[in-house]
Amino acid sequence: MKRLLWVVVILCVACAPCSYADSFPTLNANITYVTASMAPNDGSGDNVYTITLIGPGTIIRGYGGMACFEWCSGPITDLNSVFISQVFVAAFTSATVRGTVFDDFSLSALFTASGDLNPSASGPGGSGGTLVVVNLTLPCCGGWNLTFDTVPPNGDFPGGYQFVRGEFSAGTPPTPVPEPGTLGLMGTGLAGLVGVIRRQRVIRRGNTN
Repeated sequence: MKRLLWVVVILCVACAPCSYADSFPTLNANITYVTASMAPNDGSGDNVYTITLIGPGTIIRGYGGMACFEWCSGPITDLNSVFISQVFVAAFTSATVRGTVFDDFSLSALFTASGDLNPSASGPGGSGGTLVVVNLTLPCCGGWNLTFDTVPPNGDFPGGYQFVRGEFSAGTPPTPVPEPGTLGLMGTGLAGLVGVIRRQRVIRRGNTN
């Protein structure tokens, strides 16, 4: 009988982490616009200095790097060696998902091996008792726009190209929302315009009489 009790206890302990993991609440969000900016690789690896994900009530910012040292660190003789590879996110600096602010946040496999976005990405947000599994739906059909400057011949170097910057975008940019101060100025201007029109009407009526 004692042996049976010990078996039950061991099974409960072994299954506890699985049941705890399944009990985490989930937060689903739709990302409508993703941007990233890349600079030449100076050897640090974190040359993708801004990654931004935007959606309804959601804005996530981070940074990372692309393994492009062969063509984004120094001059190259031709552009045939340029290829986009996966962007690895080093850290997220801020994350607000559907109005919830997370101090700790991470995502797995945000970009594909060819530098595009995955259709979705998931990761933990928060920690301890506030841990939430965040599921993001990502926009499709993004791409990188790379800029190179021409480099003249110099010594043994026959001339070629130098990577300057790269810009990534996917999805549709959000519609700008006017600030309260701007709305106030618009309201004041409209009120003034209405006043001028009324005065002109009064003047015209007076001249007619």
